[in-house]
Amino acid sequence: MDSVRYRLAVRERVLALAVLTELGGESMTSIKKLFWFLSGVALLSTALLTMSCGEDKESTSTPGAAANAPMLTAQAGDRTGVTDTEIKLGTHYPLSGSPAAAYGPIAYGMKAFFDYINAQGGVYGRKMTLIIGDDHYNPPDTAEVVRKLVEQDKVFAMISGLGEETHNAVWKYLEEKGIPDMYLSTGLDKWANPVVKSRFAGNPDYVAEGTFLGQYIAKAYPGAKLGLLLQGDQLGQDGEKGLRKGIEGSDVEITAVETYDAIQSDVTSQVQRLKSDGVDVVAAFAMPPQGASMVKAARETMNWDVPIVVSGILCTDLFIMLAGAENAEGVISFTFGRQAYEPQIPGVQKYEKIWEKFQNGATGPMNNFELYGMSIAEATVWDLEMAGQDLTRGSFLDAAESMCKVASSTGDGFGTWNTSPTDHKINETFIINKVENGGWVPVGDHISFESTPNCTPKTPPPGFEDQPKVGADAEFVETP
Repeated sequence: MDSVRYRLAVRERVLALAVLTELGGESMTSIKKLFWFLSGVALLSTALLTMSCGEDKESTSTPGAAANAPMLTAQAGDRTGVTDTEIKLGTHYPLSGSPAAAYGPIAYGMKAFFDYINAQGGVYGRKMTLIIGDDHYNPPDTAEVVRKLVEQDKVFAMISGLGEETHNAVWKYLEEKGIPDMYLSTGLDKWANPVVKSRFAGNPDYVAEGTFLGQYIAKAYPGAKLGLLLQGDQLGQDGEKGLRKGIEGSDVEITAVETYDAIQSDVTSQVQRLKSDGVDVVAAFAMPPQGASMVKAARETMNWDVPIVVSGILCTDLFIMLAGAENAEGVISFTFGRQAYEPQIPGVQKYEKIWEKFQNGATGPMNNFELYGMSIAEATVWDLEMAGQDLTRGSFLDAAESMCKVASSTGDGFGTWNTSPTDHKINETFIINKVENGGWVPVGDHISFESTPNCTPKTPPPGFEDQPKVGADAEFVETP
């Protein structure tokens, strides 16, 4: 396992250095956007954020009258993008420019899994075509490519749209059009709260993440004075909301809060103020450059051995490299799924075999971003199979709302996928990770925030058993 971790870490570092070289003199905004995803939680969150400097204007509006309401009949019966032999799916990711090397692997992981299912005959004889709109990780381009996917390419559904600022440019448009907007690769609470029939979250939201980390802090550091370092946007706001919820009822008290602007790379002054305020523990919802700056400032500049708890965005080997292994030792974070460097897990082994055969020209072992993409594609295939032969947008969304005890390939120990008409979140079980001897290791027990703990599996439609098998119990199938 150590050799696999090493190869993945080397690949990640080479990738990061190559892209930074390409960035050259570009702004810290671009660098921040790039590094966010490289250091998102494996599988994810993993993760999945962007700078939210354009967030406030859009997020002040209520997610719409469609919340908790059924789709219009015309939309529910819509078969756009579906023929007897094909299902057109769309997504938006950067495929060119500096961010492409970081973000592209998620889309290519999705495509690899769809190709694997297609090689087994597809779903009810229909092959899935994933059209990846190149949005350059730029909101105006996202709006343009998504409109093209919807209005010209006529996709059936959008899968795993990436980024807060980018998806913020299109979520209302997709909602108003009744386009299934599935398993978003971003963690804002608003995507699934309140519930909208056509939209589902792929990542844990930052409020849930903060709640989990807050509960850990309350248990591990009773009576502590807690200091917060927060990015000054929706990421930090949602994270703080969750942390306060997590420590509620305990004797832990938040005594200092420091924020930074998303384009600010050095947070030494904020860390100095936290130390001067006499906090006992520091919790951070930050991007990788700022998270690494925080740790280096505390350990190297101030010789301060304060316990540090960070959001899952930083739970990768890249964060350890940026902060320095010795500085990062003991830092706490979390994950919500199995990691690519856990080859002893059967589901990871299966994904690795799929990636080796359908990796679309990529080289090297599967990384966490590709693994995350395959897990999202696996959930999508399950929905398509449960929707039955007579596929419509309505039957697809009904299936997505009926997940019950669905064991994903990389969910071993993380519970099952459960959804309902009032619960559109699929990943709600977490485990604490800690940096030990230069690498992240899981510690403690899995903690579930499952919104639908009790459910009854829906009866599969006719022909379901004849479709390609997905999930933890599905063996790898050799294909031509």
